[in-house]
Amino acid sequence: MATMVEATTRGQTTATPNKPAPWYRDRTRLLAGSAIAVLILAVVGWVVWSSGNRKEEFAARSLNQARTAAEAGNLPLASSELQRLIDAYRGTDAATEAVITLNQVRMVNGQSELAAVGLREFIQKNPPAKYLAPAYGLMGTALENAKRPAEAADAFRNASKSADLEYLKARYLIDAARAFKAGGKQAEAVTAYRTVIDSFPESPSATEAKVRLAELTDGKM
Repeated sequence: MATMVEATTRGQTTATPNKPAPWYRDRTRLLAGSAIAVLILAVVGWVVWSSGNRKEEFAARSLNQARTAAEAGNLPLASSELQRLIDAYRGTDAATEAVITLNQVRMVNGQSELAAVGLREFIQKNPPAKYLAPAYGLMGTALENAKRPAEAADAFRNASKSADLEYLKARYLIDAARAFKAGGKQAEAVTAYRTVIDSFPESPSATEAKVRLAELTDGKM
């Protein structure tokens, strides 16, 4: 009898290792696995962030070099460097700024029509909001240079709508009024000047708007 009990006991003891591990051991392994996964994600995130930062730094450095070339009067080199930057670092702030700078260089080089086309394409791609006002404003100037005042006025008016600061909104409306007048649209020019006077009375452009409005209406307004 004792022998049977001992055999049974040995059998139970032998079977014990085949039982599922206690819950706390599984939980420990699960926590360890989760910690490793989080660590991997953190490392990947850091690599992506670091890579993005380096890309922005390289792009900003290239933009400065291109602008230096433009300021030195080497417009062909500036244009080449800007185009290379736009292609190589697409998506960075510097590459977006390079598009605007490239079209400035084109205008200085007498290529206002090409600049207007480039800026229109840039705007149609829905760039970040902070770039819309300068892009519209520059396009307005390019269209003015290309003897297309009505289109220029619309561009300046859009620049005013897109600008964040009041003095810029007013300044672009002054530009719009000038272009409207050049295009024979006196009523629209009057409206633009009146908007500056009424909506932005504290801006530096308000005084100019009053003078231009008086000239445009022979002192009647």
